[in-house]
Amino acid sequence: MPLFYDDLIEPTIVRQVSKSVAYCRCTRSKNLPFCDGSHAVTNVKPFILELNEPETIAICRCWKSKDHPYCDGTHGRLVKPKERPPHQHGRNPG
Repeated sequence: MPLFYDDLIEPTIVRQVSKSVAYCRCTRSKNLPFCDGSHAVTNVKPFILELNEPETIAICRCWKSKDHPYCDGTHGRLVKPKERPPHQHGRNPG
């Protein structure tokens, strides 16, 4: 499935219910924002997030957040609104 502009810029909102999860930092995962082990050919390790209780979090997809894997809003400053392509209406969000 191809990735759209919004998939790469807008954060992914995740209702994290497991106590431990690995988030991709190498950008190679086929299951972004989660790690699928594709980093094995790199020296980049996934970010392991440990939570005590279920929590809803925004996961960075622009790869520029200073608090990765959490979104810090940086994506809003990367591309001027008039330069953004139209939103892909009607696509299946997954």
